[in-house]
Amino acid sequence: MAFLLLILYHTGMFFNTWGWHFKNPVTSGNFEIWMSLVNPWRLSLLFFVSGAGASFATRSRSLGSFAKERITRLLIPLIFGMLVIVPPQIYLERVVVEGYTGSYLSFYAKVFEFKAYPEGNFSWHHLWFVVYLLVFSLLAIPLFRILKNRQILSTRWSTVLIILPLSLCYFLLRDRWPTTHNLVADWFNFTFSFLIFLIGYLFGNQADIWERLEQKRYLNLGFGIFLIVFNIVHDAILGPLSEEILWVKILNSVFKIAFIFCIILAILGFAKKYLNFENSFIKYSNRAVYPFYILHQTVILMLGYYGLDWQINLILKFFLMATSTLLICWGLYHFLIKNYKVTRLLFGVK
Repeated sequence: MAFLLLILYHTGMFFNTWGWHFKNPVTSGNFEIWMSLVNPWRLSLLFFVSGAGASFATRSRSLGSFAKERITRLLIPLIFGMLVIVPPQIYLERVVVEGYTGSYLSFYAKVFEFKAYPEGNFSWHHLWFVVYLLVFSLLAIPLFRILKNRQILSTRWSTVLIILPLSLCYFLLRDRWPTTHNLVADWFNFTFSFLIFLIGYLFGNQADIWERLEQKRYLNLGFGIFLIVFNIVHDAILGPLSEEILWVKILNSVFKIAFIFCIILAILGFAKKYLNFENSFIKYSNRAVYPFYILHQTVILMLGYYGLDWQINLILKFFLMATSTLLICWGLYHFLIKNYKVTRLLFGVK
């Protein structure tokens, strides 16, 4: 479900007014209303779930086995993705934005110059998440040895243990290091996401915390909604406060983190209540979700390119593109990827 939201979000990027690889000829700020509400927590949710997944994975295997599995399932698809899945995105951008007229084959030869995008044609684009997850998984192994089976979140200070380091990260690094996804000069995004990953690991270790999340799901959701509504109403009436004022920047850092975590904890609480079961569809989806992630942005941009001249309602076009993306990704997974050992390896399928 979290990755489904990502597909909808990236489809929305084709239609809103924010910068992206290339855009629909007609854009609308209306898409930004719902996208602005999910933007603060959507990636944090993915890193949190990944951290919890790491906790579950290390229960039944050694850390060495865990490292080997992560390298196999993350590094191989990353290399494959950078050489096969991502280049069409860059090619289409060159064609639409820069007026490139050469063939794909002539463009593709330039990928192997290994010159970084945007000057060059070599990039991991949306697969930056895979890069960071691989680095986080390997960096955290020494911490996993220390934290394994520790019930750290049972203390009265558990909320402070979550909010304080994230707020400090937001306060100290966000303005100085804007998000780039390039790994080497992305210190706010890297540090913040790594902390979320570790917090997810701690939650995965904590057997008793899920019952509490279920019990407090409405409280967390209500408080999260209150924070965002208060922020919207305040800014609409009084205008946003300047973060050049120290106390405003401190307060805003705590405010943002509280909102993100209230929403994530509410989602987990409702999931514990209503999604705590398994069936054949869920098993199938859990295997398919990683290939869907690898493929989806390339599919979206290809559909966007071939549909640039569609003169139809934007909402209808959005849903047609999102639905088509899901169907194409499903078809590739169901009929090609899952049936062969080589394609399963290339797409990180168990």
